[in-house]
Amino acid sequence: MSIKRGVVGSRTSSSARPISVKSTLPIALVLTSSVVVAGVYGFDSPSKALGFFEESLVLDKKGVATKPDSGNLFKYLELGKDMFNLSVPTIVSVSEVDADLALHKANFINATNLIKKSASMTNLASSKNSAIGYKADIVACAFDSFDMDVNNANVNVCTALNARTHINLYADGNGDAIAKRNGFGSDRVTVAKCSLEIFNTDTASTQEYDSSVILGWLRCFVDGDKSGIGYSKSISNRVLTVSGVASPSEFYAGALDETDPTTENQIMSFIQHRGFRTWEYSTTSVDPIWQDARRVRITDLAIEAVLNGIFYAIDKGMNELNSAKDSMRGFMNSLVGDDVMIGFSVELDLERTTKERITAGEFYFIIDNQEMPSPKLIHVTFNRVDRYASVVYKMLDN
Repeated sequence: MSIKRGVVGSRTSSSARPISVKSTLPIALVLTSSVVVAGVYGFDSPSKALGFFEESLVLDKKGVATKPDSGNLFKYLELGKDMFNLSVPTIVSVSEVDADLALHKANFINATNLIKKSASMTNLASSKNSAIGYKADIVACAFDSFDMDVNNANVNVCTALNARTHINLYADGNGDAIAKRNGFGSDRVTVAKCSLEIFNTDTASTQEYDSSVILGWLRCFVDGDKSGIGYSKSISNRVLTVSGVASPSEFYAGALDETDPTTENQIMSFIQHRGFRTWEYSTTSVDPIWQDARRVRITDLAIEAVLNGIFYAIDKGMNELNSAKDSMRGFMNSLVGDDVMIGFSVELDLERTTKERITAGEFYFIIDNQEMPSPKLIHVTFNRVDRYASVVYKMLDN
């Protein structure tokens, strides 16, 4: 058809584009094994990960592995499947077990660093050698001891990915926990006081489990809340089906107790109150605003959703720029409707969007927002009064 003479049709749209926070937020685990080949594997769920690795074992006639795994890979994948029954994208970076402790640590740090580029890496679990294709939002490193070199590698990975992690302080008391917590200053990190105890049916004994992995699985479980906004909810005051706590904290509702010092220092402890529960959900940021782990996560995911949602407007015209602004307003409206945000405004930043920058094609927007609060303290005062004495008069008026 001629475009010089006749009728020509084309299409365009000034409509706002839909923007939403992803409903599936992948977890990456760094686990150790003496029987599984080291490398990065990607799965649709921890159950499928467990099935894949079990198939790689050499079994005897009774179906027992001829070479037991001296690592923790199966231990923590079974935890995700059995305790939380999760169906969440799962990346597993396998670190080779080594009898030399220095080499074992080096292997683990290297396996942790691989998480940074795992999205583009070949999935060792894929028969087609396809890429893993997604980055982790949660990172869990099961080193089974407190080591700042390992922790620092974990923090660096989370900083690079805008992900978050939970780190077990392996503390035997509040003083030890606070001293170790002071080594952190990142809004990517939530620290927990100690390990948790669970009965392991494979060993027929109660074993210690790294709380950092349990909290990573718990975060995934809360994310999958049927409300669709689980990502915006706290993981504090959640019941854990565990047998015990390695370093218990005495808890007394409404009175000063052993959890107060840890809470004041942004440390999650574990209490027993109608079951074993998580208690506190903070980061170790030096900025008090970003010590609220829930607030950090809501903001992180909102930023990611907006950046992906308005990417189409880059190198286009003013029509697309206007629709991008409408898209941002529509997204923030949806967060208010879902009770994630209280309110917001989307405005062009006039101070930064100067005439010179407009000429250069640069536009700056500000989204003022406030997330829906999550109560950390509910104070109830019982005030004794006399104004109901008339009830007694009526009772005695016969």
